[in-house]
Amino acid sequence: MKYTIGIVGLGLMGASLALALRGFRDCTLLGADQDELICRRAQGAGVVHEATQDIGSVIERSDLLIFCVYARHIPDMLQQHADKLKHGVVLADICGVKEPLYAEILPMLPEHVSYIGLHPMAGKERDGYENAETGLYRNCGFLITPTEKSTPESVDLAKQLAGYIGATRLQIVPPAEHDAIIAYTSDLMHVAAVGLCLHPPTGVEPAYCAGAFRDCTRVANINADAWADLLIDNRHNTADALEKYIADLQAMHDALRDDDHATLRDMLQQGGDNKRGMLYR
Repeated sequence: MKYTIGIVGLGLMGASLALALRGFRDCTLLGADQDELICRRAQGAGVVHEATQDIGSVIERSDLLIFCVYARHIPDMLQQHADKLKHGVVLADICGVKEPLYAEILPMLPEHVSYIGLHPMAGKERDGYENAETGLYRNCGFLITPTEKSTPESVDLAKQLAGYIGATRLQIVPPAEHDAIIAYTSDLMHVAAVGLCLHPPTGVEPAYCAGAFRDCTRVANINADAWADLLIDNRHNTADALEKYIADLQAMHDALRDDDHATLRDMLQQGGDNKRGMLYR
C-alpha cells in the first residue's frame, strides 16, 4: 500500500515542506488548507498530489500527518477528527513552542497514535504559499522533540525526514528544554529586532542603513499574529530571557553614561567570544 503524507496548512512552511518531501518513501502527498485558491494552486503546480479544504479527509488517509498551522488550531482539529486517525499513524507538528501544546493534545489522542514534535530552524521574512520554495530547509538545523506518545519508529522516521529535506544539524531534545533554548535563540531575537524598530530616529533613509542594520532588524519584518501566539505560548521562558537581556543592556547603558571603557570593552569581548563559541564550532 502506498505511503501517504498529509500536510495540514499550505503556507510558507507547509508548502515548502511538501516541495522538499516529493519522492520521500515514494509517497502520495496530500495537502489541506482553509483557502480554496491555495488548494487549487498547490495541486495545479504539483506541490502536492491532492489538496482540499476538507481536513478530515486528509487526516483519515495519512500515515504521517504533519501540522503546519498555528499551534492554537491543532487541538481543535484533533479533537474534531480524532476518530478518523489511522491505526499506527504518526502525527507531528512544526510549531515553535512544544510543551504547552503537548500538555493539551496528548491526553486526547488514541492509543494507536504516535506523536512527535519537529522544529526545522528555517524560514523567511515573508510568509504565505506564494513564498514557498523547495530548498527552504536545506542546511537548516532540525530539532526533534519526542513525547510520551513517540515510538522508536517515529523518531527514526523524523530523522529520515530531516535528512531527506536537507537538514544538516540534528538535535533530539525534550519539549521543555526545546522551549527554554528557543526562547533565547528565536523568541528573544524577534523581540530584540522589533524593539530596535519601535522608535527609529527621525530622518532614517536607506542611505543610512548598512549591513549591521539589516542583520539586526531582519526578523522585525514579522507576522505579528503568529509571533504574538508564539511569544505568549512561551511567555515564561521568553520573559526570563528578556529579563537577562534587559539587565545586560542596562549594564552597557551605565558603562556608557559613566565613561567606563573597561566594563564596556569587557562586555563587548564576552559577547563576541560567546557568539563565536555558539556558531563557529
